[in-house]
Amino acid sequence: MTTISLQDGHAAHAQPGHPERPARLDAIRTAIETDPVLAALPRLSGFPASVDDLARVHPEAYLDLVETFCATGGGQLDADTYATAASWDVARQACGDLLALVDAVCTGGARTAFALGRPPGHHARPFQAMGFCLIANVAVAARHAQAVHGAERVMIVDVDVHHGNGTQEVFEADPSVLFVSSHQADIYPGTGRLGETGVGAGEGLTVNLPVPGGTANNLVDLYRTVLPPLAERFRPDLVLVSAGYDGHYLDPLGSLGLSVTGLSDLLGVVHEAADRWAEGRMVLTLEGGYQAEALAACVAAALHRLIDPSASVADPFGPTLLGSADLGPLTEAVRGLHGV
Repeated sequence: MTTISLQDGHAAHAQPGHPERPARLDAIRTAIETDPVLAALPRLSGFPASVDDLARVHPEAYLDLVETFCATGGGQLDADTYATAASWDVARQACGDLLALVDAVCTGGARTAFALGRPPGHHARPFQAMGFCLIANVAVAARHAQAVHGAERVMIVDVDVHHGNGTQEVFEADPSVLFVSSHQADIYPGTGRLGETGVGAGEGLTVNLPVPGGTANNLVDLYRTVLPPLAERFRPDLVLVSAGYDGHYLDPLGSLGLSVTGLSDLLGVVHEAADRWAEGRMVLTLEGGYQAEALAACVAAALHRLIDPSASVADPFGPTLLGSADLGPLTEAVRGLHGV
């Protein structure tokens, strides 16, 4: 069974002209509520994430700073990241909804789940908001699964067009978390190079797949080659997915060039790994995707894929318009570096 959360009240976190805007989630809501199959999915909402929840990743001094910043009216936390007076409450609710879905999947109330909320989280560092992100949602979810449900090995797969630098920073020295990030090389935030493989006890458990613009659906073949052996060796108890859809060819913030079908197929590879090694336990959380209609189509396709992996994908935008870059050399480099 697939369960979702669909955040209410998110529109209080908004800045005119900013790409991370309420229209993103509004388009997703419309796509779900006009599709009888998706509209019938069970929904959960959680309590706002507590200080104890967040402090597993973020120092309390950082949490106090952001809460106070918002309470005094908000503004710019950095050149890209804004906050309003309501943003702290909105971000805590988005994270709390994700934790509720982790609870459901870890206790058997659901097999898969998708947290549909904003703002995103994978750029948030322990001490710093950045890249539109205030709270490191997926990192908090992984720590929650470990602390509350006894998960021993968590695999996080980040398919956003941008590298999940915040998530990597949290777990790069941690042997209990396998972090796999595919992302367009040489764009924001400038991290996620192939040679970043973890440090200390976590060496080898950070796997970066930096691909060129125009990679398009060839990225799916890269995943099919490297993810199954990584998952087999790690044998996760739970799979978490930072589900960014700014890899779609219509997205204004990247040029990776995937289609709705390609992004759905990418999720399918991750889903198969979760089925084989984590008894199907997989939770997605929304990251990027800034062309609202394409984002909504991608999320709808992902949900249908979770409900029925054999279902055909509805792709209203059609095949990618970009050529597919050759990933052969990168694939061989990843295989050699990580022994897969």
